[in-house]
Amino acid sequence: LAKATGLSSLKLFAAPLPAHLGIFEAVNGLELRLYQEENDAKAVRVTPTCTGVTFQPSFVVFNSTVSVGSGITAQAKTSGNMTIDYVATLEGNSSESSILFSQSVTVLPLPIEYSVESKSWNGVVLQHDSFENTTSPMSSFWSKQQHGYPSNACGSYDGSNSLFFTSLGDRLALTSPLQLEGFHGKMHFYHLYGFETIQKYDAQGDNRVACEMTDMNEEVRFGYLPVGADPHNVSSWQEILEIPLPATRSSIFSSYSVILPQLSMHQASQFFWMQKNHSSFPIDAATGLTRDEVILAENDPSGVKGQLGDHEKELWNYRNMFDQWALDNVQLEVRLNVPALSLLPSGRLNSTTGVGVGGIDVLVASPVPGSWVEFTPGDGTQGFPVCNASAASGSSNKATVSLSKSGYVHAVACLLVNSLMISSYPVRSTRFLVQAIEPTITSVLNTSKSVDTWTLNINCTNCAFMRYIVVPLEGNTEDSSFVPSCTFGTEINSTTGDTKVTFNAKIRAVACGTDLLPSKLVESQDLVVHPRVPTFKYDIPATTITGFMNLTIVPPSATDQLFGIVYSIVRSDKDLPTCSSSLTSGEINLVVKVYDVVRAVTCCVGVVCGDSIIASWGPVTVQAVKPTFTTACSGIKPLTLIVELAAVTDDATVRYQILTTDTQTSLTCSSGTLYTKPVEVSSGAVKVVAMSCLDGLKMSDYTEIVVVLDKCCSGRTAYTHESCAHVLLMEDDFTKCPGDGGAGNVQTNTNWHSVTSQWGGNNVNGGVHSDNVRCVTDSKLGKRVLELTANGDLFSGVAPVGKTLTSGGSLSDRTIDDRFMEWALDGISPLPCNSLQYCPARRVGAAVKSVSQQNSGVMVIRMKPCATFGTLTQVWWGNYEDVDTEEKIPFLPLWKSALYQVKTSSDIPFTLTSPQPIDESYTEIVMQWDASTARTNLYMDGQLVLKQIGTNQTEANSSLSIGVWFPNAAAGEPFFPTCHTYVDKVQVFDLQITGGRWCDFEEVIADTISCSEDTDCQEWVQLNCFMDIYEAVCTNDRVIDTDDGNSSSSTVGFCQFRLQPITQTSVSSTAMTSRELDMQWKEEEDPMGLTT
Repeated sequence: LAKATGLSSLKLFAAPLPAHLGIFEAVNGLELRLYQEENDAKAVRVTPTCTGVTFQPSFVVFNSTVSVGSGITAQAKTSGNMTIDYVATLEGNSSESSILFSQSVTVLPLPIEYSVESKSWNGVVLQHDSFENTTSPMSSFWSKQQHGYPSNACGSYDGSNSLFFTSLGDRLALTSPLQLEGFHGKMHFYHLYGFETIQKYDAQGDNRVACEMTDMNEEVRFGYLPVGADPHNVSSWQEILEIPLPATRSSIFSSYSVILPQLSMHQASQFFWMQKNHSSFPIDAATGLTRDEVILAENDPSGVKGQLGDHEKELWNYRNMFDQWALDNVQLEVRLNVPALSLLPSGRLNSTTGVGVGGIDVLVASPVPGSWVEFTPGDGTQGFPVCNASAASGSSNKATVSLSKSGYVHAVACLLVNSLMISSYPVRSTRFLVQAIEPTITSVLNTSKSVDTWTLNINCTNCAFMRYIVVPLEGNTEDSSFVPSCTFGTEINSTTGDTKVTFNAKIRAVACGTDLLPSKLVESQDLVVHPRVPTFKYDIPATTITGFMNLTIVPPSATDQLFGIVYSIVRSDKDLPTCSSSLTSGEINLVVKVYDVVRAVTCCVGVVCGDSIIASWGPVTVQAVKPTFTTACSGIKPLTLIVELAAVTDDATVRYQILTTDTQTSLTCSSGTLYTKPVEVSSGAVKVVAMSCLDGLKMSDYTEIVVVLDKCCSGRTAYTHESCAHVLLMEDDFTKCPGDGGAGNVQTNTNWHSVTSQWGGNNVNGGVHSDNVRCVTDSKLGKRVLELTANGDLFSGVAPVGKTLTSGGSLSDRTIDDRFMEWALDGISPLPCNSLQYCPARRVGAAVKSVSQQNSGVMVIRMKPCATFGTLTQVWWGNYEDVDTEEKIPFLPLWKSALYQVKTSSDIPFTLTSPQPIDESYTEIVMQWDASTARTNLYMDGQLVLKQIGTNQTEANSSLSIGVWFPNAAAGEPFFPTCHTYVDKVQVFDLQITGGRWCDFEEVIADTISCSEDTDCQEWVQLNCFMDIYEAVCTNDRVIDTDDGNSSSSTVGFCQFRLQPITQTSVSSTAMTSRELDMQWKEEEDPMGLTT
């Protein structure tokens, strides 16, 4: 690793070449890694430079912070000691360069070896023949010499004789079979074509000893017999050389050194010299010979040295022979082929790549039987072996060499033949590649620290060192920066070493060594690391209102690791926390429900590790606060207590139990009654026990409520109970009568005063008189009832006489001349009669006034009012004598004309038309009033029909008055003689019995009383109204009138209340003074005959 000033941020990691290379050897798969400062990345060209080694590609351009150039091939071109410089230059600025890395290598020269074609090649002459021996048979070099024999007929190259070819037939020489497989070599010989032009004949006439000049197409061919060729079938023989004819005839032998083809070198190699054709022919030949007979005779083997053979002599006498030739000094020079070196299959050999793991076995072999091999393994600098004759005994032509490192095998093949040492040239093998044995990784986990710690031992066999990289388990881990090599990664300069891992990772390691390929990359198991679980800090309260409490989650403490926490608040196993969620460093302060379950895991910050075991907290045992309560007497039912319970703890439910003297408390959160609405507690109960419950909390302590019912006196029937008898203030069924009708009897009823007075002021009517008050027996009821009599304009009696007010305020009898001036209606006399009739007794009514006075209360009266037109029957609280009819009446009127007369005051509110009686039944009238708030409700036969709120509040007490009278024109003209109002019974109660129920539905219209069905509205009426009303329905329409069919839709249910129906009708009455028919709004009569 080298740094340069101008390129100081660069770091180059180069896979070094072997220290020794064979010349022309190529080393493939080299790798360069260049690292730059991340914030100073630049385009950099790195060029490996060496005079004797070339690289392909010749340079690599790096342009990222981490970049790898791979697949580089280096090839040695010249031998010698070389230096390789890795030169870096900035792209576009070649003036700035730096040598980042240098390596020295030695390129080995080729061993001394010559090809057979080279003039420097030499071998050992295995066979030779100069044909000087003319007496013995041919040497073992030959298997056949047909028509050739040693002779000086054509001369000799370096002796007395040569192998001379003449005679008829095929002229050829064929060597003996030789084992030449595994050899290469040359055939040396000298050759001469016949050169004489004059024929020489012997005494027999033969010219067999002549060396007559060879003609064209009569050349000699040199060749070999292929493997398996038939020696008798010359057509299968292969020619190597056709010896050319000389340009001019000559007696000088020509020299030939013929390289023997490798195909000719086999286990039975034979070589031949054979003349293609010649011009010789027989003389004095027998006639009738066949071609086969002639050929057989020409090749008669019995002819020796050119003499006629036995068979020839039978066919002809002598011959003319031409085209002779000679062969001399034949030598077979050979050398063993270099041994073959091949890989032996074994368990450590990768047959696909040819690389051995941890070692490699090489077979050094020579195919020549009887030969042996000599070898030396090494890095290429070792010497070449030589053949030693002493090693011939017991040696084999095959040997196995085991290499533990990459390197070369030098070898030579040796053969001892008849004391001749034949050897191959020495050979250097190609580089045999040995890969380091992959390291082993063992791991031990320590869980005693704040985070798991893996201790890994990396071990290798027969390596020099190792390198490793710790690879995170997440992200792109196939990037080159996560792949170690023998130049990149953390080095362990030993065969064993330890490292520690404290985050989720794995180890990738490679074993290395000199002259070893990097081992196979080894990867450990996934090393998952878990931190310790977080802890919780908290204080448990005894009870809780909100259900919340403080909780702190604390990560484990560590000095060399930062931790964060992920938590979830769950009530099941869903949504468990994982470190894949966003996390918070340090302690976490929470406000949690006491019944929550908090699960938390510790996570590593800055590095990736596994989640810790999930730590759980909660729920804790905390008690709910006991419920609070309020009590109030029921506004509906007597001797009934309404208990309202409220949970103090948020979202808690309340359960209760009503105890009697015979029951014990057994209330739990799964028993008792669930509180959903106020509880009615009635007679027999002595205590109400209540408790608060909430899932996850312990049930609260009991709240105990003592039941006291004595003062709960709401409801019409409350007075029937002994403790509530006080609410009945007055009750009169008129067994005793407050008047005697003027008979002079003493009044015996002390509840009432009979009234004689002028009402309304200004003498506008005849007033009331005590003589019109009496009691009569109602045969249907079978009892006495109060009778109040009104005498109309047709009354013929003379008493009682109505009263007028004097100027001093006293009363005096009305005279015949007293006029009713305020009755001045069109066509009506102010006098009720003419001068011949007695008028003072007409238009005189009756009234009684209670002795008891009240400011508020409930009056219940059963009465039968005067039904005749022209009177007004009224019940009210307060004094009436001084009230002008032109002023607003501060009490509730009951009956009134259906048609307003011209002079009728429009300020008289809420009057009711006297119904035409259907039968003789009594009507129950109930009046609920409170003078202090100036309000009153009127009920008829148990149904609210009228509500009135005034402005004249008073705290004064008043008497109850019941009367029938003739208001000034307000009730029309009384064209009748006498009319009676009957009262069956009167009860006056304390206002307490209403329970404050005024039926104020008008006040909640803005908020709307929501509902889902009519019963919801009816229930509201029961709780808020003293008596029932005409209509309470649930509707979805804001504006709806089922009577006229007009509506507009809404989707919200709310209650609609009515006291009576509304309809547009035409009203007329023949019972009244004749008037013009008008269209007016009139209350539709209900089944009881009352309308508003």
